[in-house]
Amino acid sequence: MLKRILFSIILLCTFQFSNAQLSVDSTGISLQKLAIQILEDSNFENRYIADSIFTRSFVKILKTPYSFNYTFDSLKTISQIISPDKKFKIFSWQLKLNDDSYLQRAALQMNTIDGQLKLLPFFDKSETFDAPEAEICNRKKWMGAIYYDIILTEFNNTKFYTLLGYDDYNNFTSRKIIEVIHFENEDPILGGDFFVYPKDETYPDAPVERFVYHYKKGSNGYIIYNSENGHITLSQLSSTSNDLKMKSTLVPTGNEVYFEWKNGKWTMPQTEKLN
Repeated sequence: MLKRILFSIILLCTFQFSNAQLSVDSTGISLQKLAIQILEDSNFENRYIADSIFTRSFVKILKTPYSFNYTFDSLKTISQIISPDKKFKIFSWQLKLNDDSYLQRAALQMNTIDGQLKLLPFFDKSETFDAPEAEICNRKKWMGAIYYDIILTEFNNTKFYTLLGYDDYNNFTSRKIIEVIHFENEDPILGGDFFVYPKDETYPDAPVERFVYHYKKGSNGYIIYNSENGHITLSQLSSTSNDLKMKSTLVPTGNEVYFEWKNGKWTMPQTEKLN
């Protein structure tokens, strides 16, 4: 943590950002290059500087009235998802750190009536979580993830938005996350008692506030949403070393299970499997 803070201070003191007026047409290519550099540059300092410039420049563009309607199709390395009811969209990406861990970035843009920017940044505090599946939190204390899908459900006249995300995590293990959010006073609350599933050593011990799913890096463990049947499908896992508690050995078995939204919770049937 101290290393991150000191490095941020050094960058802010030594790097001068351009004050030039930005527009989508004039900066689209440079933003695209910066986004790629954040992901691919082999030098951490270069990645960090690219991330800082990108964030500053991107926010300037979002301040353009009605920018909610922009698609930013050229930003292939920045995840962009929009809620089914067009209430908000989320941008997310990640920065690889010197210790081979990852810091996630995200911001939620509300769809405002007058077209003015309402942007809610998320702050990755995953290193402070003793048990990331066990805490209800807010955007100022966020378990980082890159979000790739969003599902809208309702219960008792309240809308719930389920986010599917992934985190490269470290050199040995990746993880995927099912995160349910709702809004209180127009601010997102992340997590809650939304999951019912049978005991399985490859899953976090219930009860949980979010579902965190670890697997061996490169093994393609997956969590996907099927809009036709309303199921969140995930691959079952087994251990390559017969040790289900060792997350870095967990790989897909070829079988699947699923969650379905039932009575305000994502519920996994006790015995039924998909093949």
